[in-house]
Amino acid sequence: MAIGIPVKIVVLTIVGMAGLAAMLTIIDNGEDAIPKPIHADLKSTNLIILSAFNDTDDINMAVEVIDSTDGTSVKRASVVLSGHGAAAVNMTNNDGYAILRSKKTDFDLKTGEGYLRLDVKAYGFQDYANEFAVKIVK
Repeated sequence: MAIGIPVKIVVLTIVGMAGLAAMLTIIDNGEDAIPKPIHADLKSTNLIILSAFNDTDDINMAVEVIDSTDGTSVKRASVVLSGHGAAAVNMTNNDGYAILRSKKTDFDLKTGEGYLRLDVKAYGFQDYANEFAVKIVK
């Protein structure tokens, strides 16, 4: 009986190591497993003065999303600009650009000014958030 226990331990260790090796080969290389940093840049102004727009005018905000490590554009990233009762959502195109549209009547400003939050999410990248991306004034 004393001989059986060490043999079982050796066999189970070998089987466990083989299973671990099989799982590691299934996983892609480790470089892709770590999310890369992302950055979003507002290409239009970061100040919206609502009194300058009519109720029917579109307020367009252009956003460029890039990979922070090499500066390449990120396609199919989800871009959200939200705050004060309004939200504009779009996905980036192949050049990494998204146009976010809203109207003057979408915003519910209780005070004279406020800020809109910009959130960006893309597969394989860290989430990006900017609490004070756009200042909005009545």
